[in-house]
Amino acid sequence: MTKASPTRAQKRAQRKVRTPAITLAAAGGPELLATSPGPSAELSIEALGYPGVVGELHVAPVRAGAEFDVDAAFHDSTEREFEVAALLSTSWADNPSANFAFTADDGGSYFTIGTPMAVMTPWGEVRIDRNANGEAAMISMRCSAGSAGEALKRLRLASATFLDHWSFTATAPTYLSRLRAHDTKHLVQTLQFQTPFRRTAITASNTPTFIPTRLRPVLALYREALCATSPIYRFLCLYKILEGYFRQLKPELAQILRGGGVTDAWPTECVPDHKDYAPDLKRYVGKPITVFWEEQLTPYFRDAVAHFAVDGEQPLVASAPSEIERFNHVGVAVELCARVLVEAYQAAFQAAQAKGLDLSALVERDP
Repeated sequence: MTKASPTRAQKRAQRKVRTPAITLAAAGGPELLATSPGPSAELSIEALGYPGVVGELHVAPVRAGAEFDVDAAFHDSTEREFEVAALLSTSWADNPSANFAFTADDGGSYFTIGTPMAVMTPWGEVRIDRNANGEAAMISMRCSAGSAGEALKRLRLASATFLDHWSFTATAPTYLSRLRAHDTKHLVQTLQFQTPFRRTAITASNTPTFIPTRLRPVLALYREALCATSPIYRFLCLYKILEGYFRQLKPELAQILRGGGVTDAWPTECVPDHKDYAPDLKRYVGKPITVFWEEQLTPYFRDAVAHFAVDGEQPLVASAPSEIERFNHVGVAVELCARVLVEAYQAAFQAAQAKGLDLSALVERDP
């Protein structure tokens, strides 16, 4: 279970109006997850969305006995003031929490600063606070925006102007592990964080003693994708799985199956459905993965990553919030497609084994 807690300002607002707290998640639109009369709520991990991607939680005070006005809080696009903050971390996994009430002591970095400092950027002034070790640990700013997402984008844009340079100067990484936006008009708190991975029971019975040689680099890429801290690099690892499957793994094994007279070994390779897909990706559900790969993934995502600049377009800026959002947007679908293809290859390989076909060309032997 994960606890989502408001900040001191949120607690003061709750006491003032004597309200319970209502916790919502935005995944294709606000979805009620829990209500609580206190400053925190117990949430099921499964309710937080697909693991390992950027997720959002919202906490709003509601007057006792009153209904929460979703349209006013989440569809208000008028300019208003937001207080936004983010934790710095030396590792993406340093702060896997849904706690809204973080402070500089919850963060850290490889950059030491003598005193809190302010940096002027084209998007506004960013304050940098340090932890007890003197490390730059939390960044914050006040800005006007039409939504919490827009306000957090401004913080990402503003902080990238100096964090990218600091990493270059210090030869050291830094991550924004949790981001928070406080809507001073509607008193809604928004938290962006990495959705948690789940624990899975592993036993001898579900631990294979043999993995087809061609699947080894594929499974290594999948693990690398799960460990990736950037949605752009995560996408690239998963894309290479799709590319390797359609261009090498499937043609090789299909040729052996045809030679053995096996024509029905391949399971259906269609884009699976998932509740966390963005609306514009729903049209690919049920279609062949090759269509999704060729129409969407290659021209709009892979080419931008593989080349410094595609003809007629600006270079991809990996720290830009628009790019982080764009690749995160498609990440769940690409990962689920990769899983479908791995399972399809395993099924076809097992069918070939059951028929007694010669698979020695696909299996490396130890010397």
